[in-house]
Amino acid sequence: MSHILVTNDFPPKRGGIQSYLYDLWNELDPESFEVVTIAHPGDRDFDAKQKFVVHRLEEKMLLPTPKIRKAIEKVARDKEASLVILDPALPVGLLGPQLGIPYGVVLHGAEITVPARLPVVNILLKKVVKEASLVISAGHYALREIKSALDCERRDAVVVLPGIDIKRFRPVDEVGKKTARRLLGLPESGFHIASVSRLVPRKGMDVLIEATADLVAEDRDICLVIAGKGRDEKRLKKLASARNLPVEFLGEIPEEKLKLLLESSDVFAMLCRNRWFGLEQEGYGIVFNEASAAGLTSIAGRSGGSGEAVLDMKTGLVLDRPGDVAVAKQAIVALMDNEDLRLSFAKAARRRVETELDTPILASRLGDAIKKIEQGG
Repeated sequence: MSHILVTNDFPPKRGGIQSYLYDLWNELDPESFEVVTIAHPGDRDFDAKQKFVVHRLEEKMLLPTPKIRKAIEKVARDKEASLVILDPALPVGLLGPQLGIPYGVVLHGAEITVPARLPVVNILLKKVVKEASLVISAGHYALREIKSALDCERRDAVVVLPGIDIKRFRPVDEVGKKTARRLLGLPESGFHIASVSRLVPRKGMDVLIEATADLVAEDRDICLVIAGKGRDEKRLKKLASARNLPVEFLGEIPEEKLKLLLESSDVFAMLCRNRWFGLEQEGYGIVFNEASAAGLTSIAGRSGGSGEAVLDMKTGLVLDRPGDVAVAKQAIVALMDNEDLRLSFAKAARRRVETELDTPILASRLGDAIKKIEQGG
């Protein structure tokens, strides 16, 4: 039995969906599937290192066109695949009902929230989800979205949360923390808060800067380190300057530097929030898993699937009003002043990734669901 994974989002292109797909499928039997995706700088070297076959189509984006459909069908035919898995449901998922073999779709949430409000797209998406032999959801948030936006329920959907390599990120002791700070050129003393994301308004970096600035003004010894690039970067730097807060902006960082950043920190924070009346939300936040694996407690804003990534009052704090500077400030103080609470959350976060979110565990769930469909179950 075999299947084909079709997606616009695959490494070496970077991003949350790319990591989600690669980490899971890389754990499956490499002979059991092939990948159809688009070209990206550096893909030749990347593909040569993989144990599975990757087909790169010339198109800049995989769209529901007859040409793309024929290309997918050819790969499926040559592989003798019994299933095609399409990610995400829009736009490439629209090909599903047109294929001559059973198909599955991967849901993340964001691809449904806004497009499904358009009547024609709503009808097409509902058809895609209803007729799919397999629905894989990256969290319960996506299932809530298809219910509210498409008036569609798939109780048989398989929820496979984003996983994490628990060997790649590990907790360190105080010596390791100070070493990481030296290597990054950060102050060795003080309470360090790390945040990593695309720098866009939804991620709440402005509120994090304001809350931290208030605390520094109260003579709290805090170092805020922000990693990532995005359209909001210029505004955030101006805000930090206006508040006289020496934020460390690291820009986009490679994995080895991300590992050091998490090791150097006391708390991870991303105050993600809903925007545009809830049409723009956080899908999940894989970086929360990375922080948990590194033995950090997190502060998250309640948005979309973030409450699945961080369990409120168990592995961290989830703020119902993430846009409120006073609320953010209170959360930081709570973890800063109560080391026992902070460390208990951190231990629970690490334990959770070890027992529930380790990638091989999640990949096994995914593999079982795929085999069931391939075998006609």
